[in-house]
Amino acid sequence: MSIDIIKKRTMKIIDIELSEIDAASNRGRVRSAETQKLINVITDLDRTTAKAVIIEKGVSAAKIRSRLAYAAKLAGRRLRISVREDRVMFAISPRKRQRRAGKH
Repeated sequence: MSIDIIKKRTMKIIDIELSEIDAASNRGRVRSAETQKLINVITDLDRTTAKAVIIEKGVSAAKIRSRLAYAAKLAGRRLRISVREDRVMFAISPRKRQRRAGKH
C-alpha cells in the first residue's frame, strides 16, 4: 500500500511483527534538551526545595508553565507552579490528604 505525499513522494506502509515495536528503543517523540533538563531538575527536587525559571525575552510565562507541567508529567511528579514578574517558580506539590472510608 502506498500513499501519495506532497511533492510526489510516496510512503510505503508494511506489516511488521508487534514484537518489533516493543523492542524499539525510541517510541514516542524525541525530547528536546530543554525538556530533558527540566525533567532532571524536577526529578532531583525534594519537598523542601524550590526552583525558578527566569522568563527571557520572546518567551511567555504561559509557555514556560506549560513546558514545566509537561516535564513534570514525564517525570511522574506533581508540581506547584507560580508566576511572578520575571520568573516561573515551582516546587513539588504537597501530597493530598486522603479521606478515610466511611467519613463524609
